[in-house]
Amino acid sequence: MMPVMDGYECLRRLRENPETREIPVIFLTALDSTGDERHGLDLGAVDYITKPIRPAIVEARVRNHLEMKFTRDWLRAQNALLEAELNRFLEILAHHLQEPVRRQVTFAQLLQRSLPRPLNEVAEMSLSQILEGATRLREMLHDVLLYLAVSQFPPPSQPCLAATALQAACRQLDQKIVIAGARVTRRDLPAVWIDETQLTEVFRTLLDNAVEYRRHDRQLHITIEAETDGAEVILSVIDNGLGIPVEYREKVFWIFERLHSDTSRPGTGIGLALVKKIIETAGGRVWVEDGEDGGIRLRFSLLTGTEPPPQ
Repeated sequence: MMPVMDGYECLRRLRENPETREIPVIFLTALDSTGDERHGLDLGAVDYITKPIRPAIVEARVRNHLEMKFTRDWLRAQNALLEAELNRFLEILAHHLQEPVRRQVTFAQLLQRSLPRPLNEVAEMSLSQILEGATRLREMLHDVLLYLAVSQFPPPSQPCLAATALQAACRQLDQKIVIAGARVTRRDLPAVWIDETQLTEVFRTLLDNAVEYRRHDRQLHITIEAETDGAEVILSVIDNGLGIPVEYREKVFWIFERLHSDTSRPGTGIGLALVKKIIETAGGRVWVEDGEDGGIRLRFSLLTGTEPPPQ
């Protein structure tokens, strides 16, 4: 037995520390029951060797695990490098495409105003299609840049008040909420570990979606609430709108994914993908459940502000 703590506790503490959690740990022990071995492996040990030992076999297994650790680290570094290069390429591409798209929108509008009237049906439809396509592409490029910028945000230096972020989002959408006749109920919201600007964007997107996809045969009700689950806060935005079928509740978070073909509805299909990226970058997760009267309950988790900052 080890002094002060046993091997299981030692491994548990290693895994809790960001600086040591990736170190490969091999148990070398006299405890040879299946339950002991399973417990050690479940805690994160890479191998479990029982006594009596054979030095040559132990040496070979240690060497193999060190080689695997080196390979995993190399692959992780290469993946990070490739992801950074791809994001940079997409950012440059989106940025440089904005100017020609802006020109396309401008000249299409100029043509609409300057061509003699009345236009024939084909010309009118063609101009409308050009303008509509260019406007949509401009919106998509703008949202792509927002999406790529998420990973460039520095980690927050202090928790933010979720209630403050929600208030800012409501101010941005105040006119739209009033026009829709929506009733917004805000419960007590605690401090969480995330950049306030990004949490405001999350709330703004979710509130905007709730308003946009409301039912027109009843008043829209939106409730924002929170509950604490250990070290996490689970925030929920609940509505009684059109809802999302169960089979599409993961697909809605895919980038550029739209569940309808109605082009009269605004949006580029990036909104919920952006929400997912913001929350996951902050160390949380996001998912959809049934809401009120056929609507949805969109839930996301963040580290509570009473905890130490995420590593």
